[in-house]
Amino acid sequence: MRRVTHVRVEGLFGHLRHDIPISASAPTILTGPNGAGKTHVLMLLRAALIVDLKTLFKLPYTEFEVQFSDNHQLQIRRAIVKDEPELEIAALKGGKADGRAAKVRAVDFEEPDLPRHIIPLPDGRLYDSRIERTLSAETAQRRYGPLIITPRRRFNNYPAIVRMISENAPILIDTKRLDAALPGHLQSDIEGFHSNPTERALASSSIGRYIGQIRIQVTEARRASVQATQSADLSFAARALAAASDRIKEDPLHQRYDAIVDRYEDLARNGLAIGEAPLSFPEKTTPTVRRILNVFLDDWERRLKPLLPVNEKIKTLRDILDTKLAKSGKRTAMAARGQLVFQSFATGQRVRVANLSSGEQHLVALFTLLLFTANGDSLVLIDEPEISMHAAWKHAFLDDISRVALLTDLQIIVATHSTAIINGRWDLTQELGFSDGPYEFHGEETADDTSLDPDELLA
Repeated sequence: MRRVTHVRVEGLFGHLRHDIPISASAPTILTGPNGAGKTHVLMLLRAALIVDLKTLFKLPYTEFEVQFSDNHQLQIRRAIVKDEPELEIAALKGGKADGRAAKVRAVDFEEPDLPRHIIPLPDGRLYDSRIERTLSAETAQRRYGPLIITPRRRFNNYPAIVRMISENAPILIDTKRLDAALPGHLQSDIEGFHSNPTERALASSSIGRYIGQIRIQVTEARRASVQATQSADLSFAARALAAASDRIKEDPLHQRYDAIVDRYEDLARNGLAIGEAPLSFPEKTTPTVRRILNVFLDDWERRLKPLLPVNEKIKTLRDILDTKLAKSGKRTAMAARGQLVFQSFATGQRVRVANLSSGEQHLVALFTLLLFTANGDSLVLIDEPEISMHAAWKHAFLDDISRVALLTDLQIIVATHSTAIINGRWDLTQELGFSDGPYEFHGEETADDTSLDPDELLA
């Protein structure tokens, strides 16, 4: 599993140089004054890992290099030739060239426009607003042909560079735009597919698409569970006969039954239970009953297994959100169709996403995106998570994000000005300074600093 271990940028804004070690496990926090280039480093890193030529041409730098845990490097040099940017992209191994470099000129670069109803998602996949489905790059390429030019396809004559391109596109989370609406030209498409005003509003926002991924994954898990059930039903008789001579002890069987019932009830709390609950354990058993019950429990474990991964993500999401929403009298729930919904504690009535506060909407968008949109083993880049976030939430942010990263196997880099986000974990920080010397933080957070909501700037 390849991880980013170091980033180097030269000539950022024409005069800055940064060497940044990146942790492969714990979150890496980029700090520094305004203008030091934190956001640009995140943008360059994402662009480099997917060879996003449009961004690599546009941003102001002369050289950008990413080092990986397998001793490979991706190096990109940018120069202005006859008033136009040109790139030289090279794959390295141990600091030496690995295959030939690719040279690309901005004047030769053209990127076809996607169909109006196709929306790029943060993880590199595409969302089709007409059918409300997420498409992989491969599916989109089969469906739309030459309109989808993937980086791997563009550089297929440079195999060493292709090997450097991230299979799971890094996700750059610009907190200021987490709950942004769709581009204006797509609003008419949404109108045609949603007659309910609430559904139209939700579908037309980024947060609506992130929440929609929960329903999609729940549906897929349920489908896999039904298929497992059907397969087990077809072979039940044969397996029961094959177990006719098995010796099954009652106590271990009862313990196994109790564990499966607990698992089933846990799934039911998140709207994921399939079928009826298991029959009550018999007060008295015979060898024949125990053999049949053991095969029955085998089938129940098969049915529940496809539901467990999405259940863990839903549990984590609801736990993180509920601890934050409780103070405003709200909580999460799961609707029958696998939708995440919000309720009032006092009345139990549904609370529309649009009626959550801006901070609550950002929180929902951020963690649903991380848990249900980011692929495992992805790099996640989060810019200024403190925006619209309550001071107490900031102090919990690193713990919450670390919990999500462990569950979904993410590598995370955060750029922030907030001492509350850092929450004393200066060992995780990398300070970006100016060319005249390293940036130093001269303040010290006190208990009273929590009143500096929302920013608590270092600068």
